[in-house]
Amino acid sequence: MNWYYRLSRFTLLLMGLAAGYGLFAGAYVAMYYQVTPNMSGREDRLGSPLLLLYLAIVILSLPHLFLSLWDGRHRLWAQGATRFLAFAGPVFVVMASEGLVSHFLYWQPISHTDQFHLLHHTITAGLPLTILYGLALRRWWPAGFVPQTPPVSKWFLVPAIVITLFLVLALGIMIGLLPLPGF
Repeated sequence: MNWYYRLSRFTLLLMGLAAGYGLFAGAYVAMYYQVTPNMSGREDRLGSPLLLLYLAIVILSLPHLFLSLWDGRHRLWAQGATRFLAFAGPVFVVMASEGLVSHFLYWQPISHTDQFHLLHHTITAGLPLTILYGLALRRWWPAGFVPQTPPVSKWFLVPAIVITLFLVLALGIMIGLLPLPGF
């Protein structure tokens, strides 16, 4: 097995772990919200590991973006599209779980309370989209698929690493893990 395949499967495993954790933590908050004091503060603390998982998922999917661009440069379109799926799928699932989809699908009137917030995000977006991505990855990146990538040049690798660092910093700031100076 090559590292591309292992990395895409490990990212899928982390996505499944995030969906499972979201279900567990969301159910915990929903069950004990009425009987436990300061449960909304506890919900915020329970959401932090989920954000860390999401950040790890996005970071681990970034190499596939750059390798898909490298494949496109060498006119390996099908292989590049498969690698782009390994990047875009996890990023879309994370973005959709954090609000792109889940905030547009409401369970009136309970969706406006903190009691079902984490569970809502997981059930409406996180879990179904993770399953769909897993099926798509299984279909278009089967176990025997070994990409034939030309060697990556250092002139491509250095900007890719710099862009990756900026994207990781931007993601950390966006989800609140890294504070902006002066704020």
